[in-house]
This record gives sequence, C-alpha cells and structure tokens, in this order.
Amino acid sequence: MKILKLLIILILTSNLSKAEVSKFDITGYDRTLHTYKEVCRKMGHKELLLVEQIDALHLDCMGHKVNVTQFCSKNKEKTNLLRGFVNAQLKEVTCQYGQSAFLSVACDKRDKHLCSSPRKGCQILNEIYALEHNLFEYSFIEKDVDDVLNCMFQKKNVPELQKVTEKILLPFQEKEVIDRDLFADKK
Repeated sequence: MKILKLLIILILTSNLSKAEVSKFDITGYDRTLHTYKEVCRKMGHKELLLVEQIDALHLDCMGHKVNVTQFCSKNKEKTNLLRGFVNAQLKEVTCQYGQSAFLSVACDKRDKHLCSSPRKGCQILNEIYALEHNLFEYSFIEKDVDDVLNCMFQKKNVPELQKVTEKILLPFQEKEVIDRDLFADKK
C-alpha cells in the first residue's frame, strides 16, 4: 500500500514540475549547432580539457561560466536570434533564429504566475524564447482544465508593428474566433 501511495505521489508531482509549453512555432526558422568546445573557444577560452553543462543556458569552460545566448548573439552571419540553449543529450549548443514565433503555454501550477498577468507573463517569456524580437500580441484563454497563455513575437523594428494587442477569450468565444478566422477568406 505504501508503494502504491508513493508511486501516485511521484506521478502527480512529476507532471507539476515541468513547464507546459504546448506549442512553439517559428516562421523563417533556422538554427546552428555547435560543440561545447567550439562555444568555449569562440568565447575566448583556450585550455579546454573539461567542458560541462551547468544548466540549460550556461557551460562551464574549465572554471569559466559561459552564457550560450551571448555566444549565439555574436554570430554576425545570422540575425533574428530567438534563443540559445544547451542540448544535454547531444552535448551541443543550439542557436535558434526566426522572423517570428508563436508560443502557447498551459497555465498549470508551475506557470500560473505567468498567466495571472498575461502581458507581463509574455514579457517574461520573451526574454527566454525570443530575445531579439518584440512582443506583438498576446491572449489568455480560459478553459475548463488548464487555461492557456499565447504569445506572438515579431522581429524588432518592423514598421507595421504599432502596438501590442490584447485578447482575453472565454471558452465559448474561442470557437467563434477560430470559425471566423477559418472562413474569413471565403467571403
């Protein structure tokens, strides 16, 4: 009986500990992949007997902490940096680039603070997922289970971006918006 209770607790808490990114779509997607040692060398560190991951955004280059996002932003051949991160499984650094990005986050227990103020939540996510982009549009959709926060990021300094627009939709309105958008071109 104790083992069953422990198993149930582990299952429930493991689901709550993950950020629930439902969707991360990028238009004009491009990426570059770099080895740990390549990143350390290009950031000015030469003696590289041991290079390890500190977390998803940092490497330890023989005692020197390196921010992989700063590394990605130094690539002058690529523009429109979205984010840089350490891929621990492949032991590589991935730099993602794109013209725009759409991010959808489920407002579970861990991410509830992002959804309490949708604009502020999207601004926080902007610093993580779309560094060289502006927050263009955001929406908060109330659902029966988990609410959803949507953030749209566009390249900075695009003339047609005049202001951030806000949409808060109730569940019954979400279907109306989807139907309207699907059939708008057919009129």
